[in-house]
Amino acid sequence: MFKRSIVTLAVAAVVGLSGCNSEDTNSGEGGDQPEYYKVLDYVDPFVGTGPDGHTFPGAVYPSGMVQLSPDITMEGWGSAAGYFDDGTIHDIPVYGFSHTHLSGTGITDLGDILILPYADQKNAVYNTFDKDSESATPGYYSMLLKRDNIKAELTASPRVGYHKYSFAEDQIQFIKLDLAHTLNASWGNDPDPTFNEIEIIDEYTVRGHRKSNLWAKNQSVYFYAKFSSPIISSRIVADDIDIDLSESSGNIEANEIVSYFEFAPSDKPLEVRLAISPTSVQGAQLNLEAEVPDWGFDNVLANAQKTWADELSSVAVEGGTATEKTNFYTALYHTQIAPMIFQDVDGQYRAMDPEQTIKQADETPNYTIYSMWDTFRAFHPLQTVINPDKAQDYVNDLIRKQQDGGLLPKWELHGHYTGTMVGYPAVSIIADAVTKGFEVDINDALHALKETTIYDLSRFPDWDQGTLGGVQNIQMQDHINLGIVPHGWWNSASYGIEYSYYDWAVSEVAAIAGDEVTKQEYQKRSQYYLNYWDPQERYFRAVNADGSFYLPEGETEFDPYLVDEFAFTEGNAWQWKWQIFHDFDNLETLIGGPDQFKQDLLALFEADESTSGEDLPDMTGFIGQYMHGNEPSHHIAYLWNRTDEAWRTQEYLDRVMREFYTPTPDGLIGNEDVGQMSAWYVLSAMGFYQVTPGIPEYTIGRPLFSRVEIKLPDGVFTITANNNSPANKYVKEVTINGVPLGKNWTFKHSDITAGGELRFEMTGKKPAS
Repeated sequence: MFKRSIVTLAVAAVVGLSGCNSEDTNSGEGGDQPEYYKVLDYVDPFVGTGPDGHTFPGAVYPSGMVQLSPDITMEGWGSAAGYFDDGTIHDIPVYGFSHTHLSGTGITDLGDILILPYADQKNAVYNTFDKDSESATPGYYSMLLKRDNIKAELTASPRVGYHKYSFAEDQIQFIKLDLAHTLNASWGNDPDPTFNEIEIIDEYTVRGHRKSNLWAKNQSVYFYAKFSSPIISSRIVADDIDIDLSESSGNIEANEIVSYFEFAPSDKPLEVRLAISPTSVQGAQLNLEAEVPDWGFDNVLANAQKTWADELSSVAVEGGTATEKTNFYTALYHTQIAPMIFQDVDGQYRAMDPEQTIKQADETPNYTIYSMWDTFRAFHPLQTVINPDKAQDYVNDLIRKQQDGGLLPKWELHGHYTGTMVGYPAVSIIADAVTKGFEVDINDALHALKETTIYDLSRFPDWDQGTLGGVQNIQMQDHINLGIVPHGWWNSASYGIEYSYYDWAVSEVAAIAGDEVTKQEYQKRSQYYLNYWDPQERYFRAVNADGSFYLPEGETEFDPYLVDEFAFTEGNAWQWKWQIFHDFDNLETLIGGPDQFKQDLLALFEADESTSGEDLPDMTGFIGQYMHGNEPSHHIAYLWNRTDEAWRTQEYLDRVMREFYTPTPDGLIGNEDVGQMSAWYVLSAMGFYQVTPGIPEYTIGRPLFSRVEIKLPDGVFTITANNNSPANKYVKEVTINGVPLGKNWTFKHSDITAGGELRFEMTGKKPAS
């Protein structure tokens, strides 16, 4: 379990640094803890580190480029974040602490620039730890390296990882700096993935570069590191050859470099300040000198935790249980890890063009880690509510990425197009911001959307063709030219259905821009989803090239339970029936009217939980065939608000939040997916959700807290739930600013930005249908 004592120590440090101000601090425990710091007590970074969240517990600053965390899992699906809690509690291997990590993904990358302290040469490959020696809170991580009895402590600024290693006084101190370190090196990655450089500047300073070719191609991380004690001897192994340092001076280059540095015994901890940069070693040095120019672990920790307290206290909750508060603030914490800042302190960043040109950011920061097929659904809508300035930056950053690289990314990783997942989901995020009135240049936005949704590979002769084929999929060509994506192409029906929604989003932006021709063109394309609808079966189905419905060879009957990745993405026909975000009114008509719509929803939640066909690890968290462990189901419970049984939305949400979110390592039912799984919980626990990004309205759910206050740039939006309790999960009445909600229990985004109140009256009595 996470340990909280470090929070009070850090708060004492920051209060000591900033002085006492009775106007903005309230004494907490020990008389020196500002009241708003108490949110940190409800954050457990170990949530999601077990099956199947894929989160990491290490030290990170809000939206920080450094994610300094232990690497204990080197191979397999569980290595995505470098840390997988499989339930072992003693003698767990730890290979060191690397500076970059992904939060909750289903694919592994990063784990760049590994440091491992050791005292005995036999422990230079890995050490071990026991779970009860671990401690973590926002901005801090520690463990005891058991074999050498070294206490490891980590904290971070946005671009600097700060290490503190406490050895026994009589121990010689060693540091391994491993540039060849690669997570999940044997699974789907380049067999010769790295190019390394290192240079010893003086007895306190080293700098270098790691270039890798994994999920992100030609990814460069530069570093500049300072040690608190002088190096007394060095050993550098380059491509398995010991370098004679007496004959080698300056920069050393090789495919793989591992360096070993020796330091004299001392009664003081050995500390390391290591800055990273996407542009150069000079950029890394500049980042270090700007952010952490001096020694002082506690000061850096205090700043990180003050920033986290500021970030998380922007949403204040009252009521609820301790478990619900831990779930809520841990989820909110996970939504503020990425996207991550990806530029030097002087604004230089590496652009997304094939040459990876170094450019200068304007007032909009350059960010990275956009998992948009996941995050367009709840993460980005959440940011438009609780972090509107940052939400606006994300959209303008995405538009700039299109200007730099030619296309909007769909899964951007450290300035690289990965081509991962389905469709062109950045379109949804931009359309949502435009329709909500954010400051976005409408012409630049529409240009970015149109360029991304035109299939013409000849525009990009300098691109890596494999990467280009992932971003501009062949599925798009058939969608545009044929109106269908035939089975035989990967995720065919899912591509066609999602393209239709994204095309509708383009038409909405075109309408605001006054471009009637583009509006009409994309409205037409947005109706292509109808080509997958089987009126007899009342499901969307994969189709053949001639437009007939696909059946597996030898089969004569349609099976909605069938998992076939050439038909649907990480799901089956049960879930994909409900993905027409832009046209639920027509979906209701296709199904057969309101009563049949309601019956089919109920059938989904009461279906058998088994599936046929492929067995995918992404498919978890079943209630019938509702599957909360993956994103396509996340909005479906809210569709009951379209029926005369809206109480079922409240009932199912209550169950999902209780059963699929717990304050434990296995407390996430599926991959965290860079904040999406947690964003769903934050919105749902507050009591509302946006079903269709691009339509600036929200529908209600089942609030968990008696009161929520969201700090806005110009006021406060309050959610009040009177008579709320675990038993009183049903909504008796609800108003927005004193006015009854609109059709389907909805209210507008403008109702939030103006401040005011969403007021619930809760009851334990199930309303009559």
